[in-house]
Amino acid sequence: MAFYESPRFPERIAVGAQGGPCFETTVVTTTAGYESRLGAWTYPLHKWDVSQGINADNTPTTHAELRAFFMTMRGKLHAFRFKDWTDFAATHTTGVVTGLTSTTFQLVKRYTSGAQSLDRKISKPIASGFELKNSGSTLTLTTDYTLDATTGIVTTTTSKTAANLTWAGEFDVPVRFDVDQMTAEALARTPTRGVLMRWAGIPLVEVRL
Repeated sequence: MAFYESPRFPERIAVGAQGGPCFETTVVTTTAGYESRLGAWTYPLHKWDVSQGINADNTPTTHAELRAFFMTMRGKLHAFRFKDWTDFAATHTTGVVTGLTSTTFQLVKRYTSGAQSLDRKISKPIASGFELKNSGSTLTLTTDYTLDATTGIVTTTTSKTAANLTWAGEFDVPVRFDVDQMTAEALARTPTRGVLMRWAGIPLVEVRL
């Protein structure tokens, strides 16, 4: 198996994706009605179904593009970049880092509700438009730091404190198809749009890197 930085999953199909974060929790209910809950995962995996996006577009060109993408990814085998249109960016409020060494830092996005927060590792940032600040001051790419857009690791030219670094920009999610067969149905043929098709569920699942 491999991870392909390119091609990225087609954005116009991703727009219609349905899904979001998924946790794994075991709930045991006693005879008295009390619950014991055990969370198997500290961090969620995101899942989507992209069939709605392609069915809404419903053109032969788009269907051919998705089929070719699925074929080259070989179903579940290879992973790739996916844009989750419901959550694809961080601001300097939510974009923080965790320190790996005094000069290397992993990008994370922080989700906060009241006194509770959860940090999500961002391993596939978008280099274009990325911004890094230290204590509110904007740092200069190559002069002050470098960004590895394949891992989400920032390397600074001098030692920095993780708590002082924030970032802003867009990011993708590493995913794979969660099906080895795509099922399509030809609904009709029109003189202007060609063959109209419908696809059954096309699930994508996030992969941990």
